[in-house]
Amino acid sequence: DGAAEAQRFIVVVDDNKLRQAEQKHCPSIGPRRNITKKIVAAVIAVLLCTCALADEAPATPKQWSQLMEAFAPVGERMTALLPQPVDPQLQQEMYSLMFMTAFQGYMGMIYADPEHPDFIPVANQVLNIAFPNPDNVYYMTPLDENGVYKLSGDRGTVRIIDFNIGSGPLFRNGTGWFGPTLAEYDLDKRAHIRKDGSFDVLLSAEKPKGYIGDWWPLPKGTTTLTVRQISYNWLHEVDGRLAIERVDKPFARLRPTAAETAAALAQIPVWMETMTKASLNWMNKLRAKGMVNKMDVQNWSGAGGIATQRYIEGLYDLQPDEALIIETEVPKTCRYWGFQLADDLWKTTEYVHHQVSLNGFQARLDRDGKFRAVVSNTDPGVPNWLDTAGYLTGMLYGRWNGCSSFPQPQVTKVKLAEVRENLPKDTPVVTAEARDATLRLRRKAMQMRRRW
Repeated sequence: DGAAEAQRFIVVVDDNKLRQAEQKHCPSIGPRRNITKKIVAAVIAVLLCTCALADEAPATPKQWSQLMEAFAPVGERMTALLPQPVDPQLQQEMYSLMFMTAFQGYMGMIYADPEHPDFIPVANQVLNIAFPNPDNVYYMTPLDENGVYKLSGDRGTVRIIDFNIGSGPLFRNGTGWFGPTLAEYDLDKRAHIRKDGSFDVLLSAEKPKGYIGDWWPLPKGTTTLTVRQISYNWLHEVDGRLAIERVDKPFARLRPTAAETAAALAQIPVWMETMTKASLNWMNKLRAKGMVNKMDVQNWSGAGGIATQRYIEGLYDLQPDEALIIETEVPKTCRYWGFQLADDLWKTTEYVHHQVSLNGFQARLDRDGKFRAVVSNTDPGVPNWLDTAGYLTGMLYGRWNGCSSFPQPQVTKVKLAEVRENLPKDTPVVTAEARDATLRLRRKAMQMRRRW
């Protein structure tokens, strides 16, 4: 159509019509008529070249087949990182993980934008990448360390709302990994919550002169803002509502160019490989450390973790007739604590339909004040059951947040038939009917939370 329009334009400005126009509107132009004709010819030539180029695909963006070719070899490289010999079921689950990471990459590369921030769901029961805590709702947005942002919303009633200022190149270019936590802002401790639950906070490298409201500094090296809404009582606690905007630049978001979109799409397979490799390598490191049927307390604030939180991690390896008993002291004071399971790919085991996690509100403590949980694939009929949901190997995980101490849990492997012999005699019996009721309530409570 563009070329046709150009041809019609040539017909309109033929020599006779050009001469008539000159005589009518610009009688003095006659002596310079040859120059005028050359200018018109040059304009037409530019139009024709532009229209011809428009009929061809842009040179920078990749074609579909080229884009797909970048994904193909990633699967083979990731398969080589699986425990050998490769379990066919685990391999298919790894492919599923790769699709998850690709979707996460789409949100991070195509949608997320530090110029126009918006909290995207970075981990949940579907995107269960990097062992998300079932008690948490996670959101993230990339930030520009030199930007000025306004954060606002309603507090809700969840136990903790934590804002983590992170670094590292993963968001928004899909490479590397999360860098160290640069700052931690607990909403209840670092903002004024009004009587109606609302709040406003300004984030910037420097506090604006004369500004008297709540202000959080953005340290040098800031790349991300991660939000964790941590809940204890899923059914009755209400998630907070959050909004963020950049206030030092124009509001309008322009349509990306073809080259910009092509460059972002080309990074998605890079993101997919980065996240998948990180997941497999994390598990391989735990195996190399000999952490099977053990747990150890770690500080992961250097890799994007909450600064006030200690993480308890290990692995489990069971036969169908075996179980693990996790036993630990509980700190005298603790803002939040919980334990969960994950699979061999660093994904939290499906936690809507299975009791794969327990927190300080859900768990039952024994008379001596200790927490004892049973990890098994078959229901042992005890309150603190952590269901492996069909996985005989996987990850053990726990968190102590804002606690007066960080106890080291003990892990003991026993026969499933001997579980009760290794628990206090007054441990209640949970019937099949009671378990079903608990799981139905769990499903309902999880679906009532805002996870997207």
